[in-house]
Amino acid sequence: MTSGDGAGWGLPDAEGNGTDARPEPRYGQYAPPPDPTGATQPPSGQPQYGQPQHGQPQYGQPQYGQPQYGQPQYGQAGPGYGAPQGFSGPPPSLRPGIIPLRPLGLGEIFDGSFGAIRTNPRVMVGLTTLVVTIAAVVGILGQMLLAEIFPQVFGSGLASLFGDELAAEDLADAQSFLDSFVTMLLLLPIMTLVVTPVMTGMLTVSVSRSVLGRKASIGEIWAATRPAIWRLIGLTFFLGLAATIVSGGVIAASFLALSRISDLDGGGLAFGVLVVLLIVALFVALVWFTVRTMLIAPCIVLERLPIGAAIVRGWGLTRGGFWRLFGIYLLAQIAVSIVAQIVAIPLGIVAGLLAVVAPAGLMMTGITMLTTIVSYVVTITFMSALLALLYIDVRMRREGLDVELAAAAARETR
Repeated sequence: MTSGDGAGWGLPDAEGNGTDARPEPRYGQYAPPPDPTGATQPPSGQPQYGQPQHGQPQYGQPQYGQPQYGQPQYGQAGPGYGAPQGFSGPPPSLRPGIIPLRPLGLGEIFDGSFGAIRTNPRVMVGLTTLVVTIAAVVGILGQMLLAEIFPQVFGSGLASLFGDELAAEDLADAQSFLDSFVTMLLLLPIMTLVVTPVMTGMLTVSVSRSVLGRKASIGEIWAATRPAIWRLIGLTFFLGLAATIVSGGVIAASFLALSRISDLDGGGLAFGVLVVLLIVALFVALVWFTVRTMLIAPCIVLERLPIGAAIVRGWGLTRGGFWRLFGIYLLAQIAVSIVAQIVAIPLGIVAGLLAVVAPAGLMMTGITMLTTIVSYVVTITFMSALLALLYIDVRMRREGLDVELAAAAARETR
């Protein structure tokens, strides 16, 4: 297996080393193999039942001062009890960083995600908060610019659009709502197409170093991520475009079906059932597409692949593991949503109390900015760490990446 950047993230070598699927370790796999004839063989050096060794009393003929069979002495365990001889359990796994270098369980993946945040909070939380805050400020500045350019639609000239139809208080509420809506409308493409893919790549690098027991600096992470930034943005745009085309096709199919069955008896019911089925099918397709493409970004950053090769590589890594990846991803999304709400709700309450003494529009914009920052920081930070560990786990299961990482960790300690 090639070492890529020297940390063990490269593709399997040309001889195919590391490409064979490896079975998951099972408890007891180090015990002696069973006899193919079906007979039970005792461990080496232990007498078989009914065949005492030389110098040992036979059954029914105990020596003087020794207890008979079935009558153990006081303080000694009877036959059949105690730890089996010849088995000391599986050897401990090497753990140079936040996870053990072996296939991971669900709890270890979540614990490793939190461990990555605790190990390098300056990057995982601090850098993410800084970048998301800058993006939020850009969104607010864009909203203010639109208000200056189009005052009749977004700014102070909104009253002329409605005339006397709205009272002054209602007009102020409409203005504050419109400001928040425009801010979110500008933030969505910035966060989706730029901030999320770039920060996902940078945090993936940080997690990969934490796995080896290293605490990467911001400069090191930026140097490792910078060559892949445009590929990450291009990948996000490509995947978003594909999802949009599929969604547009479903909507077009719905209107086509409406035009065909609207004149039939019971056409309304049939159209309603068809729309529900198409929505369910679209949701299932988007979920499936999300899971199958979730490991492409780590392939771009850690394996330094172009977009096309990374798509093929990431698609192959998720093959055969859909349900496991989907379950972990869904559970993580639920946990992230709960945490984001727990943090954002108190901020909204405080902002609501301050709205009594501050302008409504300003407070509405402030609430939008705070909730956006909190939501994106929590989501990007935890989900980036989780996806990086899922990528590492899949490769350890399929390609024996743990061996390469153990060698890389040994080189780090020299």
